[in-house]
Amino acid sequence: MSNHERKRLDTSPPSEPLRSTPFADLAERLTGALPQQGQHPPQAAPKAEILRPRRHPWQVARTRKSAYDLAFEHRAKGKGVTVLRRVTGDLETLLGELKKRCGAGGTVREDAIELQGDHRKAIEFYLREQGL
Repeated sequence: MSNHERKRLDTSPPSEPLRSTPFADLAERLTGALPQQGQHPPQAAPKAEILRPRRHPWQVARTRKSAYDLAFEHRAKGKGVTVLRRVTGDLETLLGELKKRCGAGGTVREDAIELQGDHRKAIEFYLREQGL
């Protein structure tokens, strides 16, 4: 066989239909669930969480310029720490959420939360997402 003569693959459909398909019993399952023409399915009631803001056991105060008091500080042995200040309430709960969100260790010191590494953008995004 030369370079110009290639064997063609048969792409014609099979002579007999497929025996099992993943959609075979789909019509049977949905016949009772589908609305008739001109009817609309009943609307689900809106969730209560969507209508009212979520209350947190902690609060984060903002600065005069409406920013969060976030800072990146260098510690001993070249370690960097992100510090969120002016936090009140249950700081341990907020610390747990931020540790999960940033994937880093951290601690609570007085009215501040410290996270290992530079996570200023992630913390600010999380607080804005929470509506604070």
